[in-house]
Amino acid sequence: MKINELLSMAFSNLWRRKLRTSLTVLAVVIGATLISLVVSLGSGLQSFVVGQFGLNFPDTAIIVSSGQELSGFGGGGPQEIKTTETIVVNPFTPDDVTALKAIPGVERVDYLVNVSARYIQPETSGKIYTVSVSGVAGYEAAIRPLFQGDTFKDGDTGVALIAYNYLEAFGWPDDGSAVGRTITINVGTQNAYTLESRDYTFTVAGVIDKQVSSAEVLIPQADAIEMARYYQGNPQRYSEAQPGFFLQLKADTAEQVPAIAQAVKDMGFSATTPEDILAQINSVFGVIQVGLSAFGVIALIVAAIGIINTLLMAIHERTREIGVMKAVGATRGNIRWLFTTEGATLGFLGGAIGGGLALLAGQALNFIGARTFLSDFPGFELTAFPVWLIPGVILLTTAVSLLAGLYPAGRAARLDPVEALRYE
Repeated sequence: MKINELLSMAFSNLWRRKLRTSLTVLAVVIGATLISLVVSLGSGLQSFVVGQFGLNFPDTAIIVSSGQELSGFGGGGPQEIKTTETIVVNPFTPDDVTALKAIPGVERVDYLVNVSARYIQPETSGKIYTVSVSGVAGYEAAIRPLFQGDTFKDGDTGVALIAYNYLEAFGWPDDGSAVGRTITINVGTQNAYTLESRDYTFTVAGVIDKQVSSAEVLIPQADAIEMARYYQGNPQRYSEAQPGFFLQLKADTAEQVPAIAQAVKDMGFSATTPEDILAQINSVFGVIQVGLSAFGVIALIVAAIGIINTLLMAIHERTREIGVMKAVGATRGNIRWLFTTEGATLGFLGGAIGGGLALLAGQALNFIGARTFLSDFPGFELTAFPVWLIPGVILLTTAVSLLAGLYPAGRAARLDPVEALRYE
């Protein structure tokens, strides 16, 4: 029996019982729609998070820690520590910094400065606001998309990039007049028993486009080092004498990052690359998607049970027909393939319809989100459908339905033709 004949007979047989077939397909549609929507929601959020990461961390940067990585501290089961020297983390020395600079492909080595600020205050206002201050090199500031103004360069001081959300908080219009205004960042001391603090004034050079980090201010590294030294009460901090525990390396090109990271690890230090961070992000979203997709899989299992029931009822109703087919020369294989094809057809139809509904629902969510709760994040789509998603869902529902049809198909193939012809 040819494939086109099998398909024609399968569709014809299913169409005899329109209501039963429709209800069975509906169960598959629900499962396919759930899986498609859940995966697309996860992909949309994952794309957004990865995109935000790419706007905040250069692909040529490598974070280096003076402590060697211990897998037991990051997860997994307990591991024996062979020596206590393993858990003692010493800061970098000047010789370490020199050795890191000498690695082939390293363009520069910067201090990773930790700035702890108390608040930010706009000019001509008595109000103060929370703030997250980051001291970055010029190449790192340059990758931030700006709503208005210009970025700063290495060697600049007294300038800052502020998050877009500060415009509304400060009551400043978004017509470009924020550029050139001044802000004051107040820094306290690390000693919790003193109320001493110091003000640092910056001129707004630019406004960062809308992002997740809505209370962020970027300042040049020189200013950040000065603020950090005051906070820690240590004028030698972040200098050749006291480089600290963390450094940031910049590679000449992104292609050199893996080799440089390996060289750093060979020196006994730990290295974190953009690929490492992205791998962690993707693994988290992978677990989330698998967990949420379980609801769709459960719906598909229920649909598979419905398909088995539908085909068993069809065998019961078409027993004499099966007997006639066998009497005129149909083999067990022909009968088995016919009912298996009917099961696969139910899955294919459900997957195609469910995938189409998920696409429509996803576009509707993106449209509504862009005009309501996601209006502050232009370009962020709540759902994203990878090229493989809909074909993959159709293939999955077809495969599940085909497997569900194997038992009824085998039962139909084993019917005795004489007994089938006598069946009333």
